Amino acid sequence: MDGFQQRTLTTKRSLKYTYYVSPSGESTKQHPALFFIHGFPDSARLWRDVIAKLGALPNKIIVPDCLGYEGTDKPSDTKLYAYKEQAADLVEILAAENAVSTVIIGHDWGSGIAQRVYLYYRELFSGVILLNVAYLIPATEPFDLAAANKLTESIFGYPQFAYWELFTAPDAAELINNNLDKMWQVLHGDVDDWMRKMFCTKDGMRKFLLGDKDVPLLPYAQERRWRDEFMRQFKADGFDSALQMYRASVSNVNYESDLAIPKDQLAINVPMLFIICTRDAVCVRELMTPAKERGLVPHLKEVVVDSAHWSPMEKPDEIAAHIKDFINENFP
Repeated sequence: MDGFQQRTLTTKRSLKYTYYVSPSGESTKQHPALFFIHGFPDSARLWRDVIAKLGALPNKIIVPDCLGYEGTDKPSDTKLYAYKEQAADLVEILAAENAVSTVIIGHDWGSGIAQRVYLYYRELFSGVILLNVAYLIPATEPFDLAAANKLTESIFGYPQFAYWELFTAPDAAELINNNLDKMWQVLHGDVDDWMRKMFCTKDGMRKFLLGDKDVPLLPYAQERRWRDEFMRQFKADGFDSALQMYRASVSNVNYESDLAIPKDQLAINVPMLFIICTRDAVCVRELMTPAKERGLVPHLKEVVVDSAHWSPMEKPDEIAAHIKDFINENFP
């Protein structure tokens, strides 16, 4: 992010976070800070094209490398990745930057984390923007991966979380580390229904990583900057820490974390934007339905972008336009 200041903060848990701050901008009720949270397997860089397209907004912008990624610490203890603890870390960054009011914006796992940051510290936030991942209502019982895949196969026609079986397997990080170029193709292949074939087909991703077939890449993924940075990041760091959020869910670290949220405080009672991508087989629009039916997202606005999963890379202009519209509509 050109012109942004890189800063570090060591949290109360003794974890070092790296984050980036715009050189100017406000964090007030009228002009809340914009707090961008990336997901798997990215870094703060995910947002740079989106931020560049936002134009001259008066808002302060803060963009961290999340726990397990790039300049932030990469612990191997899955319990350190619990929603509540990550939320506390991120709120320490906001406090360090004197962010008195904030719109939190998340993509992929960053969306899941953004929701929890709001639920634990709702008084700090005046808006929520979720990309791809809908509001995941805190569960009332432990997560069962096999049961989830059986249920989603009955609903959608495919096991929605089939790839979690690989990502939580003992050999997952080693397999991906040894096949980084193939993993880049898994994430950004330009093939019809590619995400379903890779992510929502039992052993689909594992077979591709171990095979000798290559596929073409989506246009943005052909840009050297994206691929080169991905290869540099994971050749240096490996994938173990990037997989911890999947382990935190399957091992029910996140379920136990969610138990701290009062059951009468599950509603997101601020303006909320949900950006849906048409070619995302995992993060489908229907996952927002339970929250809508229960009245937990009373100020929800939904918009649709013709994109695969990594919409901040593929369609930064459209994502930025929707964010600007949301800010201008709610904080004129």
